[in-house]
Amino acid sequence: MRQFHAFAVLAAVALLAFQPARAFAQNSVVTLGGNLSAAQRQTMRQTFNRPGARTIIIRHQDEERLLAGIAPQSEIGARSISSSAVTINPAGTGIQVRTHHITWVTPLMYANALATAGVKDALVEVDAPFPVSGTAALAGILTAYQTASGSRIGLGQQQTAARELVVTGNLGDQIGNKAKASALIMNVKGRVIGGHLTSAAAIRPVVVAEAHRLSITLNRTQIDGIIHLMVAISRLPLNPATVAAQLRGWRNQAAGVLPLGVWPQILRWLRVIWDAVRSLVRGAI
Repeated sequence: MRQFHAFAVLAAVALLAFQPARAFAQNSVVTLGGNLSAAQRQTMRQTFNRPGARTIIIRHQDEERLLAGIAPQSEIGARSISSSAVTINPAGTGIQVRTHHITWVTPLMYANALATAGVKDALVEVDAPFPVSGTAALAGILTAYQTASGSRIGLGQQQTAARELVVTGNLGDQIGNKAKASALIMNVKGRVIGGHLTSAAAIRPVVVAEAHRLSITLNRTQIDGIIHLMVAISRLPLNPATVAAQLRGWRNQAAGVLPLGVWPQILRWLRVIWDAVRSLVRGAI
């Protein structure tokens, strides 16, 4: 049964890859940074290739509303530049993320935060006319998803997802490995929501154990930051099986689209990610 499900997911993803762009129009939403010039907006529209899709302009105030007190102003910036396209896919395909010109946020960081926000079965594309950190793009992605899916995500849940994005990125910078940082946050999150852990006292040994398992050395400030994030996540209406299923979609995407020549350099990184996804699945049982 599991093999059939995996085949069905991969077949659906492959089928979507060959769909003409116009077929995405009815279930796609494009967001454009409010400070882009007319020429830059046109470039983004052409890049996303979603003719007929609804377009929403994201203002800088929308990004600050989500990230105020979470990300430093240097990451939020003073202008709305990042753009996104979100397409709702068939149930079971999970979250898939593609980025271009995004320098700080990795696709897995987006996927992990979007799963925390409650995003399901969506193809997310993030781009900008020139390199940007990508932190502020989350506001546009969540706006596009809610519009495309017709669902509503509470501001508190959106801000927790944004905090997860920032905590993961900062930790990745500090330990010099964003893949490992993402895996750590994913593993801990799986155990927290799977075990219904809600207190700092219950979460602390999980953080320490998972860090040790991944050979990550954390100082007290880093541990406390992860615990603070996890306490907030524990209060969200998250189902561990659903979160795991959404991240399996990202894993299948990564396995299917990486060029063969890249595998020697990236194999260890993928193993870290896949181990993290399996940890989430174990937490759901």
